[in-house]
Amino acid sequence: MFNLFRRSTCTFLLQNVRHYETYTSVLKNGVRVAVEETISPLVCLSLFIQTGSRFETAENNGISHFIEHMAFKGFVSMKKKQLEECLQSIGGHITARTTREYQSFSALAPARYSAQLVYIMSLIVTNIEFAHCDIQEVKKDIIMQLKDREASPEHVTFDYLHQAAFQETPLAYNVIAPLTNLENFDENEACSFLKQRYHPENIVLAASGGVAKMDIMSEAQKRLSHVVMEPSSSGAYDACRYTGSSLVLRDDSMPFAHVAVAVEVPGYEDPDYWPLFAASCILGVWERSQGGGETNGFMLSRAAASGLCELYEPFYIAYRDIGLWAVYYVAERNVLDGLLHNVQHQWMTFCTSVTDVEVQRGINYAKLKLSKEVEGCVRSCYDLGLQILYNCARASLSDKHKEMSLVNVDTIKRIGQKYIYDKCPVISAVGPTECLTDYSRIRSEMYWLRY
Repeated sequence: MFNLFRRSTCTFLLQNVRHYETYTSVLKNGVRVAVEETISPLVCLSLFIQTGSRFETAENNGISHFIEHMAFKGFVSMKKKQLEECLQSIGGHITARTTREYQSFSALAPARYSAQLVYIMSLIVTNIEFAHCDIQEVKKDIIMQLKDREASPEHVTFDYLHQAAFQETPLAYNVIAPLTNLENFDENEACSFLKQRYHPENIVLAASGGVAKMDIMSEAQKRLSHVVMEPSSSGAYDACRYTGSSLVLRDDSMPFAHVAVAVEVPGYEDPDYWPLFAASCILGVWERSQGGGETNGFMLSRAAASGLCELYEPFYIAYRDIGLWAVYYVAERNVLDGLLHNVQHQWMTFCTSVTDVEVQRGINYAKLKLSKEVEGCVRSCYDLGLQILYNCARASLSDKHKEMSLVNVDTIKRIGQKYIYDKCPVISAVGPTECLTDYSRIRSEMYWLRY
């Protein structure tokens, strides 16, 4: 039989791929700068700050996300109208994202305007203006965003997953501020948090595109080397305790139930990160619009296509020192336990009897996902900044593919026994969950009794 999934067939992913050099530097105040010179008419700059809900307290939870919104209202030396006119004149735009562990601002423009982008990025950490009228406007925007998020079953499911898994720890906090906190946010609260978290050593400036490294380095030296903040009195990371549990919101008015089931795994810093990434890809992905699930190579996709769900997707949420490795799926109320049973069966297969064909198929899929993560200057810049923030170094695509190639059947069985077998899962669900399996039974299917 011809094997379509042999390891050697994946070499085409690296053929004819241009490898670009990455240059890194650390300014005298601790700001890290990384540049990837590529052949592109565009340049993407990303500013990463190590902040987020993990570094907040119950009293100021959501302040990082609040500061993100305030950055788009202008600066002391460049008002909102001037900022918008500047971006329009150079044909650029800025996007932002705040997560539980980091915040990023990304700017895209023609390569010849890289100096202007560095200047705007520097204003975000040094020159935000907290005008009273802008603060009130931002609060209204965040309230609308909070309502939209609460209306999204997927977002609510993942928020519940964190609240159940990391009870009474900072990772349980949501990124968006609760209304009680939002009402108290003002200039003093925001400036105090800026001094506490926006330290030079917590800042990374990444650039990718058709720019010269010296142009970015010199401009970063000019704009960011003077950034000095008060030293932090607290440690960078507080330990986040994992708790196997379930958090379910039953709402029979919804047409489908949204379910996530996860186990505790290590984060970015652990050597098992890459085997766990490959293992999540072995599960495959499927949704109703795809069709053809009954002939899919992934066992879980074939099960899903038999009517057990509308979609499912494995995920690996990795933080620096801890992570959640799991599956999210959407299903009708009467078949909720069907896919969950198949997910746990596949997990037990990882621990005991996974095959070489399954592993190679998953590795090929993992390599495809990794290749997409660095496609284009925008994605490549994001990947560059994130790696520098967590690892202070950049692993190339070929390095990542080599890590994938080292994964084999024994590796998958090892991590299965270490992180999955007989471990307490965490479950969150939203919707018509009456037929969802009880937690005690879910826990009992995390091991097999063989005679």
